[in-house]
Amino acid sequence: MPRRMTLAAIRGLHSAVFLVELASILWIVITGLTGRRDRSVAVAVALVAMEGVVWVGNARICPLTPLAERYGAVSGSVSDIFLPDPIARTIPQWSIPLITFGLLLHARGIRRDRRGGNVGPRPGLQPAVGAE
Repeated sequence: MPRRMTLAAIRGLHSAVFLVELASILWIVITGLTGRRDRSVAVAVALVAMEGVVWVGNARICPLTPLAERYGAVSGSVSDIFLPDPIARTIPQWSIPLITFGLLLHARGIRRDRRGGNVGPRPGLQPAVGAE
């Protein structure tokens, strides 16, 4: 595979990972606002946590960056992920506060549930079929 195609594939993979992580972050915030806590939230938290561990464990450098540079990317340019530069270059600055906000919402909801503040179905949620 030519170097240019390999670099495009690396950037495409990076973009896919970014989109999954962004969706997970937004899901954590949305479900924190709505009070939903289920497996989908656990999966989103796990994905974001794994990404964070990999990023921090790699000296806050995406592991795909050196790989992209090996195939011709200018230093750090893998982070362009086909996004406008001001967004791509500031991902940690806006994503970390969003993650923190979503997790704090969930922590508040869990604390309320334990105190008995949320008894009964939440508004907008339908009971499972056959559950009464």
